[in-house]
Amino acid sequence: FSSTAAAPPPSFEELTESYRAVVGDIAPSRTQLEDAIAALEALVPSLSDNKDKEAAHQAITAARARLNMLESGVGIIDESLMATEAFAQTQKGWKKLIDADAAAREATSLLRDMSKENVKASLARSSEAVTLLSEAHSLFSQAHEGYPSLDLQDLIDYAAKREEAQNTAIMADQAYLDRDKEMLEQRNAEYNRLEEEAAALAEKMGDDPAQKVVDLYNASIAEDVQSYDAERVKAGNADTFLRDYLGSVNE
Repeated sequence: FSSTAAAPPPSFEELTESYRAVVGDIAPSRTQLEDAIAALEALVPSLSDNKDKEAAHQAITAARARLNMLESGVGIIDESLMATEAFAQTQKGWKKLIDADAAAREATSLLRDMSKENVKASLARSSEAVTLLSEAHSLFSQAHEGYPSLDLQDLIDYAAKREEAQNTAIMADQAYLDRDKEMLEQRNAEYNRLEEEAAALAEKMGDDPAQKVVDLYNASIAEDVQSYDAERVKAGNADTFLRDYLGSVNE
């Protein structure tokens, strides 16, 4: 027996291309609907039978409703593109914050037994935390830039503050290795102040920052979804009338 490995899920880039392809496919449909509406509106004045006029009006309603559905659909797709990327970046950034916090805690723990070896190890862990915090800061900033309505300032500020604190911890470790007691005390005091400020910022962040993306996305598409549903009902009612009209004509 042979087994076939499951295909990997599509990458964000592949999803993006798929979304854009859908939008591209919609463009000809929009043009066709606009042309149909214009042709029907030009036809109406020449119709003398009231039933024929009503049928033409219903056909215009059906076409215009579908045109509005396309507009709403494109709006939802555009929002989805921004939200999908921002969601992934926010999740990655949050993971970086968690890993950075673990590295920073380990760096602090190593200093409980002050020795040259432990201070060097602490410095290395703090350096790792700085890298992770810088990456988190970048990811949150990119998420906001790509999805401007998304407010991630609390996360951006927190990552920056923790990065500043860990850089200060590195300078404190170096002061210890340099046997610079005055600088060590100064850096330790500065580090404690920065950590207190970071803790205050952390209280504003919540436990699931990616949920911010979900909430914003749902709120942003609500009007388009409502419009799409309303226009779909209009199109359905017009279609029903036209089916009845065509049925009576063919009898």
